[in-house]
Amino acid sequence: MKWIRSLSDWVVREPLLAYGLAFANFAGFVIGTVFWYGDFFITYKPPLWSYPFIPDCPLAAGVFGVALIMLHRQRSNNLMNQLAAVFNIKYGSWTMSFWLLYWARTADYNPVSILMFVTHLGLTIQGLLILQYLHKPSLRDSLLVLMWFAASDIVDYAPIAPGRDGYGWYPPLPLGDQLVPAMMAHAIGMTWLLNAILVVRALIARSRAHLAPQRIRQTQ
Repeated sequence: MKWIRSLSDWVVREPLLAYGLAFANFAGFVIGTVFWYGDFFITYKPPLWSYPFIPDCPLAAGVFGVALIMLHRQRSNNLMNQLAAVFNIKYGSWTMSFWLLYWARTADYNPVSILMFVTHLGLTIQGLLILQYLHKPSLRDSLLVLMWFAASDIVDYAPIAPGRDGYGWYPPLPLGDQLVPAMMAHAIGMTWLLNAILVVRALIARSRAHLAPQRIRQTQ
């Protein structure tokens, strides 16, 4: 795994790579929000309070771009890194899973679907790479990130959106509602799996921090 960390450090350290990748993610945020969600916002008119929870994949790209610049400028923030990691892994894998199911049902390997699969594979890799920089396990950060994604799942899949057949403002999907139950299961499962791992990690770190003074006293 050392080569993965070396690669990550190289991208973070080199200005051209760091700012170039950040710019690509910011462009992905704008393009994804406008072209994939633009008509959706007009058609379903979700309330303003729900906007931050709706463009999931574009926001994942934008959050990663911010986290990467902060890392490059040596102003790394554990909460931002953790948010970016979960965002990118969850929604990158979510989108790849959708297209795999779509292809299995339709055999329609159109250019848009292939492009989206590849770009969201990139999101997933970004999330795995930024996990390298969660240096200070924090229970507070882990719970805040869990709360964000639990709220996002409620906005997407709870029966709160008029005209969505008992769901919330989940992303616009080819095939309509046919794959929504499977994608809802993936989203909720990833929310709790990823964040449970990080919460347990933070609890272990806190336990070790409490035990350390006791061990020092015992050895004196």
